[in-house]
Amino acid sequence: MKKSIKSRIETKKNSLKRRSRKIFYEILKVSALIGTVVALTVLMIFAYNYMVSSPCFQIERTIIRGCERTTEKEILAIAGIKPSQNILAVNLGEMARRIEANPWVEDVSIGRELPNRLVIEISERKAVALVKRDKSFYFMDCNGVIFKKLKPGEKANLPILTGLYKNTALLKKFIDLITCLSSNNGFHEIRNVSEIHGDEIFGFSLFTNGGLSLRLGFENYGEKLKRLKPVMTDLTRRNLNKGFLHIDLSNTGRIVVQRKNVLKEGYST
Repeated sequence: MKKSIKSRIETKKNSLKRRSRKIFYEILKVSALIGTVVALTVLMIFAYNYMVSSPCFQIERTIIRGCERTTEKEILAIAGIKPSQNILAVNLGEMARRIEANPWVEDVSIGRELPNRLVIEISERKAVALVKRDKSFYFMDCNGVIFKKLKPGEKANLPILTGLYKNTALLKKFIDLITCLSSNNGFHEIRNVSEIHGDEIFGFSLFTNGGLSLRLGFENYGEKLKRLKPVMTDLTRRNLNKGFLHIDLSNTGRIVVQRKNVLKEGYST
């Protein structure tokens, strides 16, 4: 009986020893894991501090692409890059937001080329017209966005958009017209468009610096401009192309030409 009790006690002791060793090894593993994590964290902090303070990563060159209305000097000033600034310490998102605050900048992409070069890619707005508001003129881009006030002395060789520019449907057709005009560079009579007037009843009319007025209506602008060329050739041949000319191309079946507000010719197609 005594041996049986003693045997059970020994068995329990051995079981407790095994369990204690197991717990000890588990604690040792966890401690080793924590130690490894701490060591790696310290190493990473040390490496980061070294990289952001190392002269090897100081910005030596900034490349700026895409400037037309803006200048590289202007973008550099907005970017706020400091002398000997570390390339890894630059907040690219904040820098991009500062650059995009320039009204001419539609989009910007900034990238690092390690170890010491920063690349800024600018995508600028393309102004297609001037719009008058409250006695001031504003630039409008090819998406119909009015984005910047025209400053005194600022150059803008653009047509002035008049009429219902707030009408969304009419504005979309205006953008279609501008796209068509930009692809008709071979026709010199419509290169110097000074005004584009939009009307919800009659559509669009163009006015050039040379005294030419064209009524185009609402659509098929490319077709209508192609029909204009032989008319102008005929008027030039008959020496009737001087002075004020109003040509109505809105009717696809007929072209009406008026010179000095007097009906001179009718063309049927």
